Amino acid sequence: MHNSMHNSRLLFAATMVPKSRHSFRRRNIYRCLLCAALSVYLNMPAATAADRYGEWLLEQPRSSVLTLTFKQSISVGNKIVTSELGFVCDRRDKPGIVGAVLIPFDGTLEYRQNMIPVLFQKNTDQNDPSDLLQQWKNSTDYIFLESKEDIDELGSFLKTNDAEGVKAVHIFFPHDLDATPQVSTHIAISVSGFSDGFGAFQTACVPSK
Repeated sequence: MHNSMHNSRLLFAATMVPKSRHSFRRRNIYRCLLCAALSVYLNMPAATAADRYGEWLLEQPRSSVLTLTFKQSISVGNKIVTSELGFVCDRRDKPGIVGAVLIPFDGTLEYRQNMIPVLFQKNTDQNDPSDLLQQWKNSTDYIFLESKEDIDELGSFLKTNDAEGVKAVHIFFPHDLDATPQVSTHIAISVSGFSDGFGAFQTACVPSK
């Protein structure tokens, strides 16, 4: 379970204001391509062929779209619910538009603010200097990340833990605006094989000629 430090860090993050690094026009083009890639990602058929890297899957649902995903399913009552962390790339733009998507378990995201603080933690019950705190954008049923700097930072965090032999990292974010440590959402993500998978993803994410 979370400690008080988890909650204070999340509440502090909620007050942060993201900094824009792109022109308005460039940002709109970026978002259009990323939204198109996300749409493909979210509607990807279950039977898509995939290369496996540990528990991560590298898939190509369309010629211009690549995804690297980790999925976790659990039984809740009489149904199976799934959470998912994925990286998506649209190769139609140079040097390739990359976004990240986090789909929580059904019914665990009721946070209605535009930005949501997300904490990536090495250990489930204690803080570590390498822990990563980011601001993700809220799209009601899922949250996403579009800043290249933030995505590179997340990829580096996951690769470092994979290299250190860590089996899983832990994601925490508030269940709702008034979330307490007891109701903040916790998702465990396997990092085994992520380094090789992310390397293959980055190599393949080169714009089509």
